[in-house]
Amino acid sequence: MMGPPRRGQPVVAQAMTMIASGDPETVVSRLQSLAEAAPLYDASAVIMPYASVMANAQRTDHSGQGEPSARSGLLRHLTPAFAAAADRLLRSGAVYFFQIRSVGGAVADVDPDATAYAYRSANFHVTALGTGPERMNALWDALRPHFEGLYLSFETDLRPERLNDAFPPRTLERLRALKAQYDPDNVFRDNFNIQPAPAGQWQPEGLSAR
Repeated sequence: MMGPPRRGQPVVAQAMTMIASGDPETVVSRLQSLAEAAPLYDASAVIMPYASVMANAQRTDHSGQGEPSARSGLLRHLTPAFAAAADRLLRSGAVYFFQIRSVGGAVADVDPDATAYAYRSANFHVTALGTGPERMNALWDALRPHFEGLYLSFETDLRPERLNDAFPPRTLERLRALKAQYDPDNVFRDNFNIQPAPAGQWQPEGLSAR
């Protein structure tokens, strides 16, 4: 996670990493390469059950305010070209939160046609939060050539072409067929509106809404 640099200061990144081991020596050895990637300002490590990691945000109030402009993209590799484009984005002053999440792994074991989330070959998920949708669009559009799909739960750009970024043609066709079956009048049309397929152009058998 990164934000814009303070005047005269370098960009600071916060890395949150999980090591699947309860052995302290193994944990330290796995984290050492991250600690040596750049000057280290602070670090801490805690050994805890996986269930405790997943429960750390429960039973707390949601204190978020305002409505940021969020942009999202799925990335196969962190290339030097992408890193340079991300650096320009951070230094633009339009983004106050920039995050790279690791995906891949078991996510890629699921058949891309099994659910609506089809871009499962990506290894990273990138999110940026900023103010002013027009400025964010101009800056984020410059990064789009690096992406292969997006995850709509982290996206507020409602331009219709975002559906084509989120779903391959085959997946979007199935979703339109499901919409025609369960919501032919398009009642659920807020956020990213998937138009129902025209009557007579869909087959409900074997379709999955997952």
